[in-house]
This record gives sequence, structure tokens and C-alpha cells, in this order.
Amino acid sequence: MAEEEVIEEVEDAGAAPSGGGGGGGGGKMKIIIIALLVLIIAGGAAAYFLLLKGDGTEGAKPADEVAVEDTAQNDSSLGVTHELDPFIVNLAGDANRYLKVVVVLQLSTEGVAEEIKNRGPQIKDSVITVLSSKTPEEILTVQGKYDLKMELIKRVNAIVSTGVVRDLFFTEFVVQ
Repeated sequence: MAEEEVIEEVEDAGAAPSGGGGGGGGGKMKIIIIALLVLIIAGGAAAYFLLLKGDGTEGAKPADEVAVEDTAQNDSSLGVTHELDPFIVNLAGDANRYLKVVVVLQLSTEGVAEEIKNRGPQIKDSVITVLSSKTPEEILTVQGKYDLKMELIKRVNAIVSTGVVRDLFFTEFVVQ
């Protein structure tokens, strides 16, 4: 029996080094598993951000489409509109800064649209005078744009006599 105990101890001792060797293999296996988990997590994070970015972009498109549809539906309630040619003017105070703006006028009647076409040079001169008198600081704020809009409406209304300009829309507004 003593021999059997010794043989079992030797086998157990032999198993320990092989377990240690298996442990070394298990250590390699752990490293591989950890590396795979890191890759999976990194891939998942990358996919999440790419999909989130895609959703944000795609989410914006339907909102823009809805806005366009709303605008198209509201066009009938806008009444008569007239788009003026684009204006490009140097801004006051800095010769290197300029403004490009496209203006659409909301008019009270068709007659005003005809009058605006006939008085085009007067209206353009008035708009250019107002725009070129502004500094970039005056028109870059929301309040500045609103004030500019109100001033332009007053100026155009002073020129036309067959009706009124109800509102003015900036469809393009670039300061460089």
C-alpha cells in the first residue's frame, strides 16, 4: 500500500506540473479571450457611434423634409411673394468683409409685385444702401438680423404705393 500511495503522490505531483503547463496554456487562453473581448467591445463602440451618427444624419433629413413640406403647405398662406436678386455688398468698417443675402418679400397684393418689378432699381439701391451701412457685429446676432429685416421692410414700403410688404425673409445670409 505504501507503494500505491507513493505512486499516487507521484502521479499527483506529475499532474501538478501538467496542470501548471495547462495553466500556462490557460493563461494564453485567458489573454486570447481578453483580447477578443476588447476587440468586440471596441467594435461595438465603433458601431454604436457610427450608427448613432447615421441616425442623427438620417433623423435630420426627415425633419428637414417635414420643414420643407410645412413650408410648401404654408406657401398658400404666404400670399404673394417676390424674390429679389442676390445682393453682395462690402460691410461698413472692414473693407475685407462682405455680405451676400437673398431676400424674399411677402406682399399684400399682386399689384405690389408688379410695382416692385417696375421700381426695381430704386428698391435695389435702397437695399444696397442699408446693407452696406451695417458692420459685421450689427448683423451677426439674431437681434441684428431682425433689426435689419425691419429696416428693409420700412425702406421698401416707403417706395411702394399700391400695397405693403408684409414680411421679409432672408433665404441666404452669408457674412465673410
